[in-house]
Amino acid sequence: MVVMEVNHKVLESLIQATYAAELPLFIWGGTGIGKSETVRKKAKQTAEDKGRDYVEWNKLSKSEKEDLIKNPSKYFFLMDIRLSQLDPSDLRGLPALNGQDTVEWKVPLWLFAASLKGAMGIIFFDEINLAPPSIQSAAYQLILDRELGETPISQDVVCIAAGNRVEDKANVFELPRPLQNRFNHVTLSSPTISQECKDDWGEWALNNDIDMRIVTFLIQRPAMLNPRMNADSNDRAFPTPRSWGKYCSKLIKNVRDLNQIERLASISVGAGAAAEFVSHIKLQREIDLNEILKNPEKASDIQDLDLKYSLLSLVAEWYSLNYKKENLEKVLQIANVIQAEFAILLLRFAKNKHPSSFKKQVTKLKSWAPLSKKYQKYLLT
Repeated sequence: MVVMEVNHKVLESLIQATYAAELPLFIWGGTGIGKSETVRKKAKQTAEDKGRDYVEWNKLSKSEKEDLIKNPSKYFFLMDIRLSQLDPSDLRGLPALNGQDTVEWKVPLWLFAASLKGAMGIIFFDEINLAPPSIQSAAYQLILDRELGETPISQDVVCIAAGNRVEDKANVFELPRPLQNRFNHVTLSSPTISQECKDDWGEWALNNDIDMRIVTFLIQRPAMLNPRMNADSNDRAFPTPRSWGKYCSKLIKNVRDLNQIERLASISVGAGAAAEFVSHIKLQREIDLNEILKNPEKASDIQDLDLKYSLLSLVAEWYSLNYKKENLEKVLQIANVIQAEFAILLLRFAKNKHPSSFKKQVTKLKSWAPLSKKYQKYLLT
């Protein structure tokens, strides 16, 4: 099946457009590339735009769900409904005798909440094609007609679905043609990373405090961000944007022992990627950071490309742990003597560690003057 492929920013605009048009959208794409994350991000932004409190239905307590039902106009919700975990009756509900010759249906609480006047949000059928066709079929009416049985959903509630493809080695079922035709379709492309860390996974990593050692490693080895899986591979852990950013980064936070780093990285991104990552970190030991901090001009003596990236992660980490105005001055002094592309990256590292204070302080520092004309547009916008 050929489906238009877009990056994350374009996908955000398509989610916005289909939500406004009250139309369902199916997001195809590989494992761990940010499909769910992008839906969640746009849900939060839409809640803000609508002036409502953003909530994730699945994480609400019983009392919080009761408050949402009492005050549907207060909230914008994201409901994560996994069809693979349901039976067809779980969608429509259960029959209830009303003492007469007819039957009423007790619908699931999430469907009841989505049907309330004033309700607003997204019903997200994540991993929808992991469900057998019989379960998928139960969702036909909800997706196309915006109702299930005799229960219509609010006009401000929209259905979005996501799923992997067969080529992703996912145990998915073929999406029936009638269900396919009930969706608009788009494929999310795998994230990339560039040296500038701009409009790509690198920018996301900087904004989400991902370990600098991972960021600099992947800038050098962008193919390791999300390598194409070998069809015969039986690896249980493998590199994806999710396993690097959500798992590996958290596991190795503040860990310095190389053997432990390799073990921790192996369980999230696989043994091969972990070995290459640790080889990258070993290079940091060839740099005398204390000497460079005493004499920032010595940073220009480092010519090896791998060592340059190691220097950036070392300085960024040092600045993060030793945040002071005078230490930001040291960062600027180093940026003044290294090549432009590395200076921009180092300054962006520093900015993203303490964004508000960076903007306030950087223009007051002596070393900013020679940098401002060249780099201000990258940092203070």
